[in-house]
Amino acid sequence: MPPIPMHWRILLIRSRICKNRLGNTDKLLYELGLVALGISIAAVLLYFCTGINVLRISYPCVFNKVTHLCCPGCGGTRSLRALLRGEFLKSLYDYPPLMFGVIVYIVFMVRCTLYIIFGVRKSRDGAILKYIYIFLGLVIAQWIVKLVAQIAFGYYWFL
Repeated sequence: MPPIPMHWRILLIRSRICKNRLGNTDKLLYELGLVALGISIAAVLLYFCTGINVLRISYPCVFNKVTHLCCPGCGGTRSLRALLRGEFLKSLYDYPPLMFGVIVYIVFMVRCTLYIIFGVRKSRDGAILKYIYIFLGLVIAQWIVKLVAQIAFGYYWFL
Protein backbone atom coordinates (compact mmCIF):
# COMPACT_ATOMS: atom_id res chain seq x y z
CA MET A 1 0.00 0.00 0.00
CA PRO A 2 1.47 3.38 -0.99
CA PRO A 3 2.12 5.91 1.76
CA ILE A 4 -0.50 8.57 2.36
CA PRO A 5 0.64 12.00 1.11
CA MET A 6 1.46 14.51 3.84
CA HIS A 7 -1.36 16.95 3.03
CA TRP A 8 -3.91 14.11 3.20
CA ARG A 9 -2.44 13.01 6.55
CA ILE A 10 -2.83 16.51 7.97
CA LEU A 11 -6.42 16.64 6.74
CA LEU A 12 -7.15 13.20 8.23
CA ILE A 13 -5.59 14.11 11.59
CA ARG A 14 -7.38 17.47 11.64
CA SER A 15 -10.76 15.85 10.96
CA ARG A 16 -10.20 13.36 13.80
CA ILE A 17 -9.12 16.05 16.25
CA CYS A 18 -11.84 18.49 15.28
CA LYS A 19 -14.87 17.73 17.41
CA ASN A 20 -16.91 20.70 16.25
CA ARG A 21 -20.61 20.17 16.62
CA LEU A 22 -23.40 22.26 15.20
CA GLY A 23 -26.08 23.71 17.45
CA ASN A 24 -29.56 22.18 17.37
CA THR A 25 -31.02 24.63 14.83
CA ASP A 26 -28.07 24.53 12.47
CA LYS A 27 -27.80 20.74 12.82
CA LEU A 28 -31.45 20.26 11.84
CA LEU A 29 -31.19 22.65 8.90
CA TYR A 30 -27.87 21.13 7.80
CA GLU A 31 -29.37 17.62 7.83
CA LEU A 32 -32.40 18.85 5.85
CA GLY A 33 -29.98 20.47 3.41
CA LEU A 34 -28.14 17.16 2.99
CA VAL A 35 -31.46 15.42 2.30
CA ALA A 36 -32.29 18.06 -0.32
CA LEU A 37 -28.85 17.59 -1.88
CA GLY A 38 -29.39 13.81 -1.97
CA ILE A 39 -32.78 14.20 -3.65
CA SER A 40 -31.23 16.58 -6.20
CA ILE A 41 -28.43 14.13 -6.98
CA ALA A 42 -30.97 11.32 -7.33
CA ALA A 43 -33.01 13.44 -9.77
CA VAL A 44 -29.91 14.17 -11.86
CA LEU A 45 -28.92 10.49 -11.90
CA LEU A 46 -32.47 9.53 -12.85
CA TYR A 47 -32.33 11.96 -15.75
CA PHE A 48 -28.95 10.78 -17.03
CA CYS A 49 -29.68 7.07 -16.57
CA THR A 50 -33.28 6.91 -17.80
CA GLY A 51 -33.97 10.23 -19.49
CA ILE A 52 -36.84 10.99 -17.08
CA ASN A 53 -36.89 14.72 -16.35
CA VAL A 54 -38.52 15.19 -12.95
CA LEU A 55 -38.92 18.92 -13.61
CA ARG A 56 -41.28 18.09 -16.49
CA ILE A 57 -43.60 16.18 -14.17
CA SER A 58 -46.20 18.65 -13.04
CA TYR A 59 -49.44 18.55 -11.14
CA PRO A 60 -52.16 21.18 -11.28
CA CYS A 61 -52.05 23.72 -8.47
CA VAL A 62 -54.98 23.10 -6.12
CA PHE A 63 -54.85 26.68 -4.82
CA ASN A 64 -55.10 28.02 -8.38
CA LYS A 65 -57.89 25.63 -9.34
CA VAL A 66 -60.00 26.56 -6.32
CA THR A 67 -59.41 30.33 -6.13
CA HIS A 68 -58.33 31.13 -9.74
CA LEU A 69 -55.52 33.18 -8.21
CA CYS A 70 -51.80 32.53 -8.25
CA CYS A 71 -50.45 30.78 -5.16
CA PRO A 72 -47.44 31.96 -3.09
CA GLY A 73 -45.23 29.39 -4.84
CA CYS A 74 -46.53 30.13 -8.32
CA GLY A 75 -43.62 30.23 -10.76
CA GLY A 76 -41.19 28.26 -8.60
CA THR A 77 -40.85 25.30 -10.97
CA ARG A 78 -40.54 27.55 -14.03
CA SER A 79 -37.93 29.57 -12.16
CA LEU A 80 -35.95 26.44 -11.26
CA ARG A 81 -36.05 25.22 -14.86
CA ALA A 82 -34.80 28.60 -16.06
CA LEU A 83 -32.06 28.66 -13.42
CA LEU A 84 -30.84 25.19 -14.43
CA ARG A 85 -30.74 26.34 -18.08
CA GLY A 86 -28.66 29.36 -17.04
CA GLU A 87 -31.41 31.90 -17.71
CA PHE A 88 -30.92 33.93 -14.54
CA LEU A 89 -33.09 36.92 -15.47
CA LYS A 90 -36.00 34.68 -16.45
CA SER A 91 -35.55 32.81 -13.18
CA LEU A 92 -35.70 36.09 -11.25
CA TYR A 93 -38.78 37.16 -13.21
CA ASP A 94 -40.69 33.92 -12.63
CA TYR A 95 -39.97 33.57 -8.91
CA PRO A 96 -37.55 36.06 -7.27
CA PRO A 97 -37.17 34.24 -3.90
CA LEU A 98 -35.64 31.17 -5.59
CA MET A 99 -32.32 32.84 -6.42
CA PHE A 100 -32.02 34.22 -2.87
CA GLY A 101 -32.87 30.79 -1.44
CA VAL A 102 -30.30 29.02 -3.59
CA ILE A 103 -27.54 31.45 -2.59
CA VAL A 104 -28.41 31.18 1.12
CA TYR A 105 -28.52 27.36 0.83
CA ILE A 106 -25.09 27.15 -0.81
CA VAL A 107 -23.44 29.57 1.65
CA PHE A 108 -25.02 27.85 4.67
CA MET A 109 -24.07 24.34 3.57
CA VAL A 110 -20.48 25.31 2.71
CA ARG A 111 -19.97 27.22 5.98
CA CYS A 112 -21.38 24.38 8.10
CA THR A 113 -19.30 21.78 6.26
CA LEU A 114 -16.13 23.84 6.72
CA TYR A 115 -16.96 24.25 10.40
CA ILE A 116 -17.56 20.54 10.95
CA ILE A 117 -14.45 19.38 9.07
CA PHE A 118 -11.89 22.13 9.65
CA GLY A 119 -13.26 24.17 12.53
CA VAL A 120 -13.50 27.30 10.38
CA ARG A 121 -15.43 29.91 12.36
CA LYS A 122 -19.11 30.22 11.46
CA SER A 123 -22.03 32.34 12.59
CA ARG A 124 -23.72 31.67 15.91
CA ASP A 125 -26.33 28.91 16.04
CA GLY A 126 -29.63 29.97 14.53
CA ALA A 127 -28.23 32.93 12.56
CA ILE A 128 -29.62 31.31 9.41
CA LEU A 129 -33.14 31.88 10.72
CA LYS A 130 -33.05 35.59 9.81
CA TYR A 131 -32.35 34.59 6.19
CA ILE A 132 -35.25 32.16 6.27
CA TYR A 133 -37.49 35.00 7.47
CA ILE A 134 -36.18 37.22 4.67
CA PHE A 135 -36.95 34.42 2.20
CA LEU A 136 -40.50 34.10 3.55
CA GLY A 137 -40.88 37.89 3.31
CA LEU A 138 -39.79 37.75 -0.33
CA VAL A 139 -42.32 34.97 -1.01
CA ILE A 140 -45.14 37.05 0.47
CA ALA A 141 -44.01 40.25 -1.27
CA GLN A 142 -43.82 38.63 -4.72
CA TRP A 143 -47.18 36.95 -4.13
CA ILE A 144 -48.79 40.31 -3.33
CA VAL A 145 -47.25 41.85 -6.46
CA LYS A 146 -48.58 38.97 -8.58
CA LEU A 147 -52.03 39.22 -6.99
CA VAL A 148 -52.19 42.97 -7.63
CA ALA A 149 -51.08 42.43 -11.23
CA GLN A 150 -53.72 39.72 -11.66
CA ILE A 151 -56.65 41.37 -9.90
CA ALA A 152 -56.11 45.04 -10.77
CA PHE A 153 -54.63 44.73 -14.26
CA GLY A 154 -55.74 41.29 -15.46
CA TYR A 155 -52.15 40.11 -15.92
CA TYR A 156 -51.89 36.36 -15.32
CA TRP A 157 -48.35 35.52 -14.27
CA PHE A 158 -48.86 31.77 -14.21
CA LEU A 159 -49.99 31.23 -17.81
